[in-house]
Amino acid sequence: MEQLPTTARGHRAELLAAGGLLCLYLALMSGHLFSIDGLVMWRGALALALHHSFTFVPPIWWGDYISTSARGIAASLQYTPSILAFAWLPSYSPAAMTPAYDPGLLYKDVLYTVAGAPVWAVVAAATALVVGLTVRSLNVERRAGLWAMAFYGLGSPALLGARGDFPQPLVALCWAAGVFACLRLRQGGSARWMWLCAGSVAYAVLTRPLEGSLLLPAVLLLLLPGWRAKPLRLAFPILAWTGALIVTLLINWARFGSPLNFGYGAISWNIPIWVGFPYALLSPGRGVMWQFPAMALAVLGIAFLWRNGKRLEAVVLAGLPAILFFESCVYFAWIDGWDWGFRLFQPALPLVAVLAGVGAVQLRGRLSTWLPAALLTAGVVWNIPAVVTNLLGGYAATYDNLASWSRLDAYPPIGAWQFLHHISATSAHDAAAVDIVWFRAGTVTHWASLLPFVALLAGSATLWRLAIRSRRQTQ
Repeated sequence: MEQLPTTARGHRAELLAAGGLLCLYLALMSGHLFSIDGLVMWRGALALALHHSFTFVPPIWWGDYISTSARGIAASLQYTPSILAFAWLPSYSPAAMTPAYDPGLLYKDVLYTVAGAPVWAVVAAATALVVGLTVRSLNVERRAGLWAMAFYGLGSPALLGARGDFPQPLVALCWAAGVFACLRLRQGGSARWMWLCAGSVAYAVLTRPLEGSLLLPAVLLLLLPGWRAKPLRLAFPILAWTGALIVTLLINWARFGSPLNFGYGAISWNIPIWVGFPYALLSPGRGVMWQFPAMALAVLGIAFLWRNGKRLEAVVLAGLPAILFFESCVYFAWIDGWDWGFRLFQPALPLVAVLAGVGAVQLRGRLSTWLPAALLTAGVVWNIPAVVTNLLGGYAATYDNLASWSRLDAYPPIGAWQFLHHISATSAHDAAAVDIVWFRAGTVTHWASLLPFVALLAGSATLWRLAIRSRRQTQ
């Protein structure tokens, strides 16, 4: 088995590719919030960092007064370092709370643009790096790692997730890091990987308790072989999960007066699977096969791992996404969400990308020369309108029900462009313009803001070229 390098130089190709993705993500930032989920996570961060409280200052009006966040605390904590660094910038707060929707809550927060939006770019790029390192730890061809990173970072909704502001991409990082840490432990890695595994489980639970908890059985399964000799390997993630659950219950108590009150209304898993499954897999408006075509190669990746004795790895990398997919299909609230694609499946994207990268290098003959590139291109095509047009400009409201998802125009490259009416925003909350922060700033900077946009794109292309060259030199 190839010994995974322990120095940055040994991971040069993956680091360069992750840097290229980070440049791309920074170039494509929207710079504003999209949802009430993102808004309360951000306001929760401001309350914690600036007011040392769980209470919003001032409260948010969103059909009702919202005074605290119902979202996991870890999704807010991720903003804390950048908020403290840029606290001198203004954060939008309406002077008077009135029972009317205020678009400024989403569009006019300068502090979020500088200190909030870039965080999601870092999260997505870090996840892509872990994807590449995970593939290398599976002892396959070096080029599989870059394919997996490209599939994840360019050809899946991870590119969209890098623009914020839902918590699922943060759970994806925790899932990827937890699984990777377990693989390193299985290969004789030091105790630091045990701490990373436990930390990933804890932070995932603190972000999204349900999806975070799904990671626990996965890491326990990976660490099961040889547990009698090293029982702490199983004890650490269990203790981390228990601690995170206790913290979550205490926060619920502080926020809502009861440990079992998570701040949500009645929830259920009552969508028939024969309804949820085909829509989530195959519909143009929500289907993951449309938004992440390269996941078809994951089947080859599973087969390769199974044939080569990595059966626990195959079970975890395929089983964890499968469980999340079925759970999300029957969850009642995903049907009426204002989203691009099947957002609830995003935590599983890095694991599926690992399998797809492994599968890409199993192709032989002419298929190996064009199929991975074609599937990657199809994923990029799905992403282009999703990062250029504004979700709130009309697409979300038009395609938010089962009847519309089966229409071909619900596929963003076909239907999203009808909601783009001009390049430059005419106001701070113009949802009909190109939804990239450097374009939105054009009316203020007289298009000087396009200089960093072009520089970031050029930097991304350069770093990816160097990554591919580095990989070829170490073949």
